[in-house]
Amino acid sequence: MTAPDQDLSRPIAWLVGTKATPPASVAAQLQAGLFTSMPIFLGGIINSIAIAAIAAARHPTTPFLIWLSLEVAIGLIRLPIVLGGRAALRNGRKPPVTAAALCSCAWAASVGFGAFISIRTEDWVLATIICLSAAAMVCGICLRNFGTPRLAALMVSLMLVPCAVAALLTSEAVIAIVGLQLPIYMITIFASSFALHEMMASRMKALAELQRSEGLNQSIMEASPDYTLILDEQGRIVFMNSPRGSTGEPENLYGMEWLPLLHPDDRDEAARVLASARSGTPASLTARSIVEGQPVRWFDVIASPIMGSAGQTMIVGRDITHQKASEARAVWVARHDPLTGLANRSVLQDELERRLLGAAHGDGSALLIVDVDNFKTINDTLGHDAGDALLCTFAERLRKAAGPNDLVTRTGGDEFALLIAARNLSDVTDAAERIYANLREPFVHENRLLECSASIGASMLLKDGVNRSEVMKSADIALYAAKAGGRGQLKVFDLGMKTQVERQQTMLASARKALQQDRIVPFYQPKVQLGTGRIVGFEALLRWTDDYEALRTPDDLSAAFDDPPLAAALSERMIDLVLDQMQEWGASGIDFGHVAINVTAGDFRRREFAEHLLEKLAQRRLSPSLLQLEVTETVFLGRTAGYVETALETLSGSGVRIALDDFGTGYASLSHLQQFPIDLLKIDRSFVARIGEDKEAEAIADAVINLARCLAMEVVAEGVESPAQESFLARHGCHTAQGYLYSRPMPAVDVPEAVLGGPKGTAR
Repeated sequence: MTAPDQDLSRPIAWLVGTKATPPASVAAQLQAGLFTSMPIFLGGIINSIAIAAIAAARHPTTPFLIWLSLEVAIGLIRLPIVLGGRAALRNGRKPPVTAAALCSCAWAASVGFGAFISIRTEDWVLATIICLSAAAMVCGICLRNFGTPRLAALMVSLMLVPCAVAALLTSEAVIAIVGLQLPIYMITIFASSFALHEMMASRMKALAELQRSEGLNQSIMEASPDYTLILDEQGRIVFMNSPRGSTGEPENLYGMEWLPLLHPDDRDEAARVLASARSGTPASLTARSIVEGQPVRWFDVIASPIMGSAGQTMIVGRDITHQKASEARAVWVARHDPLTGLANRSVLQDELERRLLGAAHGDGSALLIVDVDNFKTINDTLGHDAGDALLCTFAERLRKAAGPNDLVTRTGGDEFALLIAARNLSDVTDAAERIYANLREPFVHENRLLECSASIGASMLLKDGVNRSEVMKSADIALYAAKAGGRGQLKVFDLGMKTQVERQQTMLASARKALQQDRIVPFYQPKVQLGTGRIVGFEALLRWTDDYEALRTPDDLSAAFDDPPLAAALSERMIDLVLDQMQEWGASGIDFGHVAINVTAGDFRRREFAEHLLEKLAQRRLSPSLLQLEVTETVFLGRTAGYVETALETLSGSGVRIALDDFGTGYASLSHLQQFPIDLLKIDRSFVARIGEDKEAEAIADAVINLARCLAMEVVAEGVESPAQESFLARHGCHTAQGYLYSRPMPAVDVPEAVLGGPKGTAR
């Protein structure tokens, strides 16, 4: 191909092409329209020559004679091209597409030229003839060239644009309006031409795909793992295909009805599925096959109508017998707790929805959420085996306490839930009493007697919530109130409890905000040596400021200390702030003695807590002897007690002194005082507050002081507020005291003045 041919072939290829890229075979068929439809082609040629002849006869001028000559010449050129193209198509050769397209455009341009000069003559009879003929030829162009819509659009433009221009140039206003309407007509013609092209092209592609898919369908059928049946209108099998490799199949089911081959319990559903498929809607079911001589097998079946057939239906079935063998167990596991065998949260939610509907019709019910008290302590101290045994025993006792129509579930962890029939509060109370009566029975695990108690939160369906979420939330709030009120009790939801939960959430949000905005502020309470009144150290106490810059105590964040991540973050922040302050005092020459910081069991759960603390001291060049850690007796309990012991020994060996806070109020035994490196005992303020009023409190305080003396430990009394308390403690040998009698907790800026302000600092 020469360079000019190449330059010409690209625009021609675009002109006879389409927006979409059809398969090559379809593209060839579309372009073949240039050489088909001989009646339309010949009609257009003859019509244009005839009109040109009429125009030349009415106006024998040079332009009209030229037009007539063009029409005759173009017609003579196009005819052999079209005939040659048709012959090429019959013989499988490529037709002369470029020549045909160029000649088509030349013919359309010639007609447009003739229309232009005819309208310009203002011979309205001739103009009417030419316009009507042009309209007919435009229709012929669109029909004949549906496969090449771009070419059809160009030919229409070449034919009608001159008409519109000529109409606009005439002196007749009406004809000028026609000139304005022609573009709209052209746009409509273009849209129709392209729409016709898309429709016919789609049909051609569909036919080509149909031929290709016939072979593909046969291959798929042969490779399919499914059974395929085709049923006639009476439900008889007229075609059957078994999966490759299947054995033991009956040799011939042709002519047999399909429904009798199914289990009797499945036939009604299968009949409905079959009816649905016959009505045009595919449907499915799971059914059992009972073909004679075969074991019962399960199938997933889909019934679909066969389009275009005389009421035939396709049945596709997949053998799921092996899946069904384990399905029942899988379903049970999905809706039950594997440890206790109780139904799980999913079953509870479904039943709750059902009972809410029943409650709306007068069937009263209540939701009880039951939480095992102190389960974590048991799990940590005795191990998971003991915890699991307790949960199983707990579940069995809840079953015994439940009524025949009550639902008992385990919703997770140490939490259970019961749905009971209850029309009023008395029914709820009675159910709770039955639960507590069963839980009071002794529970022994590996010769250990364990407590099996619980807290219960209850809500009434509809009264405390009209949907599942509200009912469960109300019961959760009631449970929170029961646990906060001392555990081992029933609480039924009321609106006041919601306020308490909201307050807890407010505390958590305040703690997070205080951490994010650096609002944590340590305050320091002096520790005074009894006898001399000299300040020997301080206890660092957490304070924080709210949005109004008001100073708040930890009580306003108490819920945060029950949240392990938040509690750890608060503790870490306090340690950093206090150590920074100690470094600043040391650099200023302030003899502050020591500072005691409170740490919790949660701090010791962070591995390498002791090492990190000593590293912080070393970074600030602070002697470990300047720091005291105050721990409560709860750190000695649980499965992390071994690590706590190692951590405390590491800290104590480095010079950090360990104080046992709130001694006598928790769970510690005297053996802990020997097992762990304790240097100080702190008498809890609950005992100190009753000195002078309660002989038992005085006896306990005296016993703690004597115990510390025997173990060579220092004793610190908390909450000293009166001289009488101070005098008692001093007489009985207490070494150190702290409390409002000496000073309230103070900001760091006041500590230097307190240290230098005399024997008792700012006290008194």
